Amino acid sequence: MSEVPEFQSLRRCQLPTELLREIVFHYSQGAPLQEQEASRERCKPLWTHFEPLSLTSKVLRQLSLEAWFEVYYAQSPEDLSNGWPEFSTWTRELHCVELGTDLRVRPVVQWDMRTFRRLRKLRVDFDPKQSNAMLLTRFDQPPTIASQLQELELHDISWPSPMIIRFIGQTFSGLRVLKMAQDLAWCSLCNTCCFATFKDPPPEEIMYDKVVGLPRHYATFLASLSQLEFIHLTVSYGLGGSISLSSCNDVLWTGECDACMDIMFESADYKRGWAERKATIERPPFLKSVRWRFRHKDAEDVAIDLEDEPETPAGRNGYEEDD
Repeated sequence: MSEVPEFQSLRRCQLPTELLREIVFHYSQGAPLQEQEASRERCKPLWTHFEPLSLTSKVLRQLSLEAWFEVYYAQSPEDLSNGWPEFSTWTRELHCVELGTDLRVRPVVQWDMRTFRRLRKLRVDFDPKQSNAMLLTRFDQPPTIASQLQELELHDISWPSPMIIRFIGQTFSGLRVLKMAQDLAWCSLCNTCCFATFKDPPPEEIMYDKVVGLPRHYATFLASLSQLEFIHLTVSYGLGGSISLSSCNDVLWTGECDACMDIMFESADYKRGWAERKATIERPPFLKSVRWRFRHKDAEDVAIDLEDEPETPAGRNGYEEDD
């Protein structure tokens, strides 16, 4: 029998591209990630972890680029227009850093996502020291891309009012997962954003799967999201409050400020009725769970967005107290 030429033997040993893609994908999942702020999840790996793999062959270089650009990091709207044509098929997650403020009057520049046709997740990091809530409205173009997103992750919105939640419900209609992490929480008792304070450290996480677990206005504006399954809310908290969640959450806490709880929950009947009303709030049809997580922060380090804060009589967290 004649010998098989060496080049043919090598060709027979080549792995299919589909299998190589899976190998590179699993490699990318285990690659060390860049460090982020402690309050945020980590970002994509450094290119230095992919570069040796990309130098081994033309096929692996293509697959390495595809895996690394699955997450595209953008620091300005211009970064979205300067992408390679391949990003339309490679990129699944867009990570944008918006460090501007919504207080300056200037031409509106949209973060145009039209290049990323296979996008599934949008993450936006805002500057916690700036008034920034209305900047989220710059991420709705084109509507065909915004409406196909399955996951939205927002960090450090300065004023997480129901107005922002309404925009999310109207713009990102295909969401399955919503994640928000910021310093303030919306209090449904005084209808304003407040810094949460408790008597002692709250549990690491509070999960609701039987009741909606959201401020009433949040639930109202998210009820139209027919595919929404999971909501993750992370808020900062301080100590010195009057209510404890460490051993019992009988109030079904969903963002109420300490000032309101201290006054309103003095009446056991009102406290019980408030919790019972929460159980009847309409929820998105396929919502499976709402998770609240807490991160400790000193009150003096929290930037209150006073430009958006309603004008109310003086009192803790904007709530007028009785004498």
